[in-house]
Amino acid sequence: MSDTETFSHAARLGGLRPEVINRFVATQAAVNVLGPPNSKKAIESLAGDFTRWLRKSGDDHADAELRRRVLLMVTEGRAGQGWADNEAASRILNVAEDVYNSIA
Repeated sequence: MSDTETFSHAARLGGLRPEVINRFVATQAAVNVLGPPNSKKAIESLAGDFTRWLRKSGDDHADAELRRRVLLMVTEGRAGQGWADNEAASRILNVAEDVYNSIA
């Protein structure tokens, strides 16, 4: 792996740039909330909100990995909760931030 590539235990991916891993994790989290998508557009907004939250780690790889794990943890099994997409993002990110702050 080059200096710009990393491995993520949370995503179970290696050899990718951290931003690609963040987008993967954000998309997985969106699918966890909304269920399997019918199109990219169905999860695009939620995945974008999650990606922005993951970027808060900056270049700190340990913090990035913690944020990835927290996001996947708080979104697991949330499909079918009946939240509107815009409401889901803010509610889940509040939970993720609370869990993250209790750990970090």
